[in-house]
Amino acid sequence: MVWIVARGAIYLLPGDPADYLVQESLIQINDEKSIDEIHRRMDLHQTPIERILSLPDGRSLITGSPIAPQIRTAFLHSLSLALLTLFFSLGMTFVFLYLGFRSERWERFGNAVSIFLASIPVFISGPIILFIFSLKLDLFPATGHPLLPALCLATYLTGFWYRSLSEKIRNYYPVSAVAGARSRGVDEFRVFLFYLIAPCSGGLIRFFSGQIGNLLNGSLIVELIFKWNGLGLLLAEAVTKRDYPMIEIGLITVSLITLLSLQIGIWLELKLEPKRS
Repeated sequence: MVWIVARGAIYLLPGDPADYLVQESLIQINDEKSIDEIHRRMDLHQTPIERILSLPDGRSLITGSPIAPQIRTAFLHSLSLALLTLFFSLGMTFVFLYLGFRSERWERFGNAVSIFLASIPVFISGPIILFIFSLKLDLFPATGHPLLPALCLATYLTGFWYRSLSEKIRNYYPVSAVAGARSRGVDEFRVFLFYLIAPCSGGLIRFFSGQIGNLLNGSLIVELIFKWNGLGLLLAEAVTKRDYPMIEIGLITVSLITLLSLQIGIWLELKLEPKRS
């Protein structure tokens, strides 16, 4: 479906996309043959069915440079940002979960903090984090470093992840072996880790595997604020310039990454799920 939309939606655009590119001076032409060349590179000489069944041009429509190296570089940047965000958000989430496991007062505090973090959009928290850590404290560069965008995304996602995971753990708690482990004098951290978190690991891994895919293609605003050259920023620039081959290949790439991460999560959940007799 993503392939059909990416390759077929161009026929829904009003007017001739090639004329728009020329009028906006995004592509310089000298004669009518150049218009025909643009049509050929955009596969507009084909019928919709032929275009859907064919591969997009492997070069940028605007610069003429190969698209694959740009997608590869942007993917690696987005992957590093996603993994660092996952590390920060997992750390904060599990600290809140453990404190809530130890004390009802801390659980109420964690709920309040999670609501506060989830209520602040990244286009507000991003400039605040940039101002504090880059301008005031001068700890990290404003652009070209993944730490600040990862921290921005992590503070936002922790609010949602904590509430989702606390609900899963709360539902499992009545049937868990926590009470028996506590009666045997097992350390509280070991009880939390091995008798509460570990039995839920299959569902949690599936949840976070899906989140990795969302992180890879859902951090557009953060990448724009911090000028981090990931997939989101690459696609935003391609849309602005009407670079149709780049848009098509980028959309297909991020969709495949998301689907792959979800399938890996499902597979790991089945492998880690306790065997039923």
